[in-house]
Amino acid sequence: MNINVVYIISQIVTVIYYGFLCASFLIKERDKILFTNFLAHFGQAIAMGLLGGYTGACMSIVMMLRDLVFYITEKMKKSGKNVDQRIDSIVFVFSIIVIIAFTIFTYNGIFSLLSVVATLTSTIAVWQKNTKVYRWLGFIGGILWLMYEIYIFSIMGIILELTLITSTVIGNIKNK
Repeated sequence: MNINVVYIISQIVTVIYYGFLCASFLIKERDKILFTNFLAHFGQAIAMGLLGGYTGACMSIVMMLRDLVFYITEKMKKSGKNVDQRIDSIVFVFSIIVIIAFTIFTYNGIFSLLSVVATLTSTIAVWQKNTKVYRWLGFIGGILWLMYEIYIFSIMGIILELTLITSTVIGNIKNK
């Protein structure tokens, strides 16, 4: 591993996106969780791309777009607008299809699949409406992302994923 300017930038971006991820597990309202996740996954895509973790970067883009669509529909529902109830299911299925397509094109060995399984887990978590289930699935996804951070050798990612896992546990206890 060569520590250069690109690596240092990736680690700075990693710190920022993990701040958003930690915050998301402490929020109760679904729309705020989704917006916070959108910001986090934007940073995550950049950081993983800089580290050469292209499968992880692509998975982050899927999560970012998925969260944005869910956020928009959630805001529309809150404002009283009529939203087709099937939209969440359509986004869920479309996310799975895109995840599979990106995986085919970015596969880089068995460890690159850790980000894929983590993304599938988070997609299931965000798709359903129960924030408690969201936090518990986030814990499982966190373990998978931790292993992926080790695989791409993101030192700050490793440290901060451990922090996020701790934040998830706190969020689960706090928001029983």
